[in-house]
Amino acid sequence: MSLLSRFRKDRSGNVAVLFGFAAVPLIGLAGAVVDYGRAASARTTLNAAVDSAALMVARDASKMTDSQLRTRAEALIRANFSGNTSATLDGYTVTIDRTARTVNVTANGTVETSLARVMGFDTVAVASSAQSAWGTNTIELALVLDNTGSMAASNKMTELKKASLDLLKIMKDASTATDQIRISVVPFATQVRLPTSYKDAPWLRYDQTRTIGSGRSRTTETITKATWQGCISDRDKPNDVSDANAVAGVNATLYPADFCAQSTLTPMRPLTSDWTALESTVNAMTPVGNTNVTIGAAWGMASLSQGAPLPEAAATSTPRLTKYMILLTDGDNTQNRFGDSQTTMDQRTAAACASAKTAGIRVYSIRVIDGNSSLLRGCASETSMYYEVSNASQLGPIFQQIAREISQIRLTM
Repeated sequence: MSLLSRFRKDRSGNVAVLFGFAAVPLIGLAGAVVDYGRAASARTTLNAAVDSAALMVARDASKMTDSQLRTRAEALIRANFSGNTSATLDGYTVTIDRTARTVNVTANGTVETSLARVMGFDTVAVASSAQSAWGTNTIELALVLDNTGSMAASNKMTELKKASLDLLKIMKDASTATDQIRISVVPFATQVRLPTSYKDAPWLRYDQTRTIGSGRSRTTETITKATWQGCISDRDKPNDVSDANAVAGVNATLYPADFCAQSTLTPMRPLTSDWTALESTVNAMTPVGNTNVTIGAAWGMASLSQGAPLPEAAATSTPRLTKYMILLTDGDNTQNRFGDSQTTMDQRTAAACASAKTAGIRVYSIRVIDGNSSLLRGCASETSMYYEVSNASQLGPIFQQIAREISQIRLTM
């Protein structure tokens, strides 16, 4: 009886017993945290797999049957999801609407729990969905490229050509329909240059002069259609920074046909999806002359605007159309038709960029080693659309990044 009494009064071991009762929910809560993290990781992986499948189906929808697209989508989902060893893919659906030109991809899976099992949760469900569209978005892009003499240094022109050709290839590969992506190339120095086939255009004026000879034989020569080699100088202010319509008989609105300050300046290529012609223009670029960024920006804008002088562009109100400009230079403004100071020229460039953005053009700007960084940063539509290049070899990756950014088929949800 004495032993039984002592046993009844003994309180030793209570903590261990209580801990035993408390351990189950504590372990369950800790397991829930761990398993939630595993489920979140699986959900992220599944999201990426579904997004990739949706984009792939949209990209290839015009080239493959529905059955082929579903097979490709399944393979892509499984391949991307298989890296998450803690999760199992349970099912997926791929719905293709060729009338609306949309694809919907959904998928679901499960993650087996570990410690959370003690609370009765054996699995965690994960799911994802995405929708994408194809063949409906169109792009117009102006490549406004510095072709001044300084581009001959530090391998800049060589790298610019390579980068531009890479961009053209990416854009060509991204195009799934005729004229879905069209590009213009605007090489600039102090002037821009057009093919002489434009000589009779009503928006040109022939009143620019130059002095030739010296001493008693010195004379003034006025440009004519017969002597014009395609070069054009700045329009009269304020039209030099806008795409305001040229009005017949109103000189201030017309484009001055001029003697070529740089006889080897490559003629620009208006908007086209002729990839061979675009490549030819890029390959023909030659560094020559001084810098007038304003005229480059103005003609980049003109190539993206409907009506004269270049009528190829679609109206800005066209559904699902986005217009872009890539403006690249490697130096400060040095010369325009008016003999302005660099400060005034910079103001004109800023005004031209502002006009382009007001017209709905998304502007990327690139400074190659030298130039007014503040001016060019302000030209870009967003800070993230401005690039600083300290070595010409960086142009390739930057052009590829921009090309992929503006050409990819984006998710719609």
